This record gives sequence, C-alpha cells and structure tokens, in this order.
Amino acid sequence: MCELFAMSASTPQRVRYELDRFAAEGGERHRNRDGWGIMFAQDRDAYLFREPDPAATSELTKMVVRNERPCKHLIAHVRRATAGKPELANTHPFDRVVHGRRHAFAHNGALSGIEDREDTSELAVETIGDTDSELAFMLLLSRLRKLEGDDPAARFETFVRFAAEMRELGSANFLFFDGLYLFVHADRRRFETETGVTEPREPGLNIRSFDTEHYGKKWERPGVSINEISGPVHLFASVPLDAEGWEPLPRGTCMMLRDGKIHAHSKA
Repeated sequence: MCELFAMSASTPQRVRYELDRFAAEGGERHRNRDGWGIMFAQDRDAYLFREPDPAATSELTKMVVRNERPCKHLIAHVRRATAGKPELANTHPFDRVVHGRRHAFAHNGALSGIEDREDTSELAVETIGDTDSELAFMLLLSRLRKLEGDDPAARFETFVRFAAEMRELGSANFLFFDGLYLFVHADRRRFETETGVTEPREPGLNIRSFDTEHYGKKWERPGVSINEISGPVHLFASVPLDAEGWEPLPRGTCMMLRDGKIHAHSKA
C-alpha cells in the first residue's frame, strides 16, 4: 500500500525518515515498488526529490538519507500504483508554484470517477501524469485560487469541503502543503496482511505529537529519528512507526498546522 509521512515543527529539524525504512516499505517487504518522493520545505520553496523506481534499490534514496535537509515541514510518499503507470509524472508528491509559493500534495487511496466530474473536465490539461491523485490536486488548487486574499480560515474551510467530496469517491488520505501551512486529511486505507489486502478501513493516518517533556532530547526509532526536539513537533504516518505515542485519526479528520502549531482541527 502507499505510505504517507509528514512533519510540522516549530524550528527546523533534521529528520531521518530514512528512506531506509522507506526502502523497506518500497520493495523489500511489501509491494510498494512504483516510486517514492520526499519534500523538505524551505520558506516559500522546497527541496523535492522523487523517483519512479523502488526506494529499496535507489542510489538517489541513499543520497537523500545521507544529506537530510533541516526543515519545519516535510511530506514523504512511497507509491504502489493503482492509477497511472509507474513513471515520474505519476510520482508523489506533486507540486506547483502558486502566488510565488511552492505547493505540494500527496495522496493514499483511489478516487473512482473523479475524471468524470464536471468540475474536473477542464483541469485534465493542467496535469502532467494520468493519476486520480494529481487531478484531485488540480481541483484543490483551482478552488484555492478563487479565494480572495490569503485568509487561512477560508483556505482550511475550502480544504475541508474538498476532502468531504473526495471521501465519497474512495479512500482520500491527503497531505497538502501550501508554502505556509500543512493540511492533513485522514480517511480509510487498505492494509496488507498475510492473507491478502483488506478492504479500506480506519485509520488512514496516525499522529504522534511531541511537547515540552521531549525538548532537548533526541528521538530515535528504527528507520526514523529527530536529532534534537527543540519545540512542538507533530508527525503523521500511514502506520505507526513504533508502539508509543501514536494516535489514530478518525475518518474525516482535517487539520491545518504551521510551524508545529495546530491552527485548525475539524472532524466529519
């Protein structure tokens, strides 16, 4: 299954969601062999690395792990293709520059029939690849462009409505960064078991939060670490990365974060 990971932190953190663990999810243990991508936000821009090959055998993956970039916001994705061929154009996170800020979007799930909607009929020409995920990204951006000004509350409300509509089409776990805020939407996801792949079920995303009791400490688990926690940090992952501190997000949960602070939180 596709794997999502994200972070919002109050100060730049050196995070190693090592694409070692990504590599394990991306070909060694599971069937996520169709690409990977990771975004390290830098003010209005971002370092973005992606590849349509298995992370487990990627030299680029090793380079990214060796040279992690300090950042306040991070989005990562390992792909198992359900729509669109395994090629760079279909590899998450997708990105566009809007109003001088780099926007990035990653999705886990499948949005059946999104291409048949009236409000996406003219957006296909804006896509580079042929995934339902990128088309959903174009739909979200088209709605945000219509807003007057840059009011965070209006942007969050637009995101919440968008997510609710996408849930009706299928599994819609989203990570979206607009150059300032990280937006998160939790839905359902399929799980790979010894007997096969399950039907979509909760949770689609999990959250792990760090507060004052963690300040000044290094946090390290197999495949993931933060050098020194110096302020509020929130992590999101498709599957908990260890047995401590992770909380499942109920279906329909939407959150908007900036620099480690949760600015908005709603539930369906």
